[in-house]
Amino acid sequence: MTENNATINQKEKKPKGKFTIIDLLMIIMIVGVALTITLPLKQAREHEAIVRNSVMELEKIMRANEFFRLNSGWDSYAMDLSQLRGFSPQYLRDLDTSIFTFTVTDTSIVATTNHLAQTEKGYWFDLRDKRFRVNDDSKDVIVDAWLP
Repeated sequence: MTENNATINQKEKKPKGKFTIIDLLMIIMIVGVALTITLPLKQAREHEAIVRNSVMELEKIMRANEFFRLNSGWDSYAMDLSQLRGFSPQYLRDLDTSIFTFTVTDTSIVATTNHLAQTEKGYWFDLRDKRFRVNDDSKDVIVDAWLP
């Protein structure tokens, strides 16, 4: 009887400090799940910061365009960004176009980029109703809530 207990006790004892392949797979799985959650969140925060910085640049163009409308004598907005640069350079002196490219029309100011995705993404400001809008094909990268 004591022999049976001794063999059972020897079978139940596992060597301590051994690292099995299952333990390794569990650790890899936990790290994978953590990265699956954190990497998209980090990328979304970076995109949000880029878009918010571009909104500040777009607001410079908005101020220059309003100055143009009030002081040009035509009571209309500029048709091209070059008109604003010539008429009110003080507003656009330090305009950052490294990530977003800005285009001005008589009804909107458009910001587009290829830096956030493989295709062109953008948003625009409608001068008629004073609202920001995201292009339909850009909603996967630019969130409406990021815009004022």
